[in-house]
Amino acid sequence: MPPSSAASIPNETIMLIGSTTPVGAASLWPDVVFPVAPGTGRSIAQAGSVIVEARLQGSMLIVANSSDAGATWTTSQVALATPVPYVDVSLSGDGKHWIVGPPHEGGATMSTYAGAYVSTPGGALQRVSLPGQASHAAWAGSTLLVSGGAMDTHLWSSTDNGQSFTDISPSVQGSMPPLGYQGAPSISLLQLGSALAAISLAPNGAASTATVYVTRDGATFGKGASVGLPNIAPGPLNGLASTYGSDAVIVTSAAQLLKVTADAQFQPLVMSGIPSGMNSLGIQFRDDARGIANTTRTTCAEGKTGCSTLSTRYTTADGGAHWTLPPKHKRLPPATPKPPFPVVN
Repeated sequence: MPPSSAASIPNETIMLIGSTTPVGAASLWPDVVFPVAPGTGRSIAQAGSVIVEARLQGSMLIVANSSDAGATWTTSQVALATPVPYVDVSLSGDGKHWIVGPPHEGGATMSTYAGAYVSTPGGALQRVSLPGQASHAAWAGSTLLVSGGAMDTHLWSSTDNGQSFTDISPSVQGSMPPLGYQGAPSISLLQLGSALAAISLAPNGAASTATVYVTRDGATFGKGASVGLPNIAPGPLNGLASTYGSDAVIVTSAAQLLKVTADAQFQPLVMSGIPSGMNSLGIQFRDDARGIANTTRTTCAEGKTGCSTLSTRYTTADGGAHWTLPPKHKRLPPATPKPPFPVVN
């Protein structure tokens, strides 16, 4: 993704990026007693009374699921071939299907991926190979969709629980995009309660134009609303997006959430409490009320030298209308000053 600009450099627009730093989501479920402590990353997902959580213990991946809001649990584990830093959970809106996997390996434009694991009727974890990373996966009923390729310009679907994939990029792109990145819109998938939203981010100068496509079966996509995003460059949304009850949301600035609905519309929601001038945001909501946000802000002493980055966490209990520092919050120490190398997602 194009680099963000340091907050203190005059006459440069700050392009907000979705943080790839894992959001520790366990604090959103203080009422749930998990069989194993959830790991870092988007390691918890909930749909109705179904909760799925994952944790890494050395080379072991442990996945626990509950169908009664955490009263009872079923736990599975599998040995990983190679160590991974964290895993993400993608749970279908009806709670019947999920996939757990690590972040991608390789560069931002052409990547190879480690295996991910899907749920099976017998409860065991089954390894699958994805064309994109697990955090870019979502479900339309029982159909698994994954975005990936160069700047996430391709879209794949699987109707056999990840055993095979078909490139269905023209369903959103209109035609098959080239293998290398040549300016085609990026695709990000957002899980909805009864459907899946594919968000197309098309270049619009340095910014982008977002268009929403909704599918309930992974085969037929309905095109909906479009909106300009002046603070976001084309590329994977990553931490800028989250489920939001039966809907989903995108952070478009420190002052606005953009709700994505199942009828393919955007609804702006005003936020307060997060300072302006943030370089990256990583959000996760448990429902349409409780959420957390990790922010980073880069400042430079003079010009583009002596830069440092400050990371801060905020919480909300009213759907993002108001964000506050949690009790006894401690700001993470600034990163070691360094030259402003381009930030690549």
